[in-house]
Amino acid sequence: MSFKLDSVPYKKQDLPTTRDEIVTVSKKLIDEVCTSWKKGKSYHYTLKTNPTLDSGKIEVKTYHTNRGREYWLSRVSEHHLDNSTYERLVKVLNGSEKKGTQWVLPDNTARSHAEKEYIETLNRVEILETTPSGWVGVNLEYEMGKPLTTREFNEWVYVVPPFQTADPNVETGLVVSVVADAPMRDPIAHTNAFYVSVESLDYNRESKKLVWKMATTSDAGGNVPKWIQNSMIAKTVSKDVSFMFEWLGDGHDNYLHSQ
Repeated sequence: MSFKLDSVPYKKQDLPTTRDEIVTVSKKLIDEVCTSWKKGKSYHYTLKTNPTLDSGKIEVKTYHTNRGREYWLSRVSEHHLDNSTYERLVKVLNGSEKKGTQWVLPDNTARSHAEKEYIETLNRVEILETTPSGWVGVNLEYEMGKPLTTREFNEWVYVVPPFQTADPNVETGLVVSVVADAPMRDPIAHTNAFYVSVESLDYNRESKKLVWKMATTSDAGGNVPKWIQNSMIAKTVSKDVSFMFEWLGDGHDNYLHSQ
């Protein structure tokens, strides 16, 4: 079974087990965003606390496309960060840590646990299992606010620590999420939802330039029409960029340094 990024749920035995296959498929998707997807709105934010080397004004560009019958949305933003801030960002979003000149992933569940610290609507994270090849099965519960019911997601998450690209000054880290074929924890009170995503951090250590991309297809389920979800998702995911930098600027990631 070849690896595909779509909404079809994966059983554990069908997951790809080689890093190269996961990276190749995920990089191909994320690299197409700025070259072949349709450009959407751009969103502008001003950071209240600014850990970047820039002025504090952020532009987040969005792109969209249809892959088969699925609507995909991507956000892309560029920033300048010193090495220390970049490494803090990687530890939060990717879970990897810099040890000397090498990136290591001490705990491939760390990234999933960290999400609960900075995603306000994420109410519960349960690690279901990990596979020998590095996939992490996760059950997540999001509170979307009344009158919407709790949204429950089952996912497989795969983390790729930053690795050198063809440009010796640039490294790329990835986080890949696909739908897990797993039972809901509470099929009566909760609404089944899903999302598939690829997130990349491309960093040039010479110029200090970071290109942060995320591409996703999702469905919040329930009675919210898909066209309404699609119209709202660009603004929703764009806010994540300024929120994360303000979160870092306020030092909320300090808890990671004591672990």
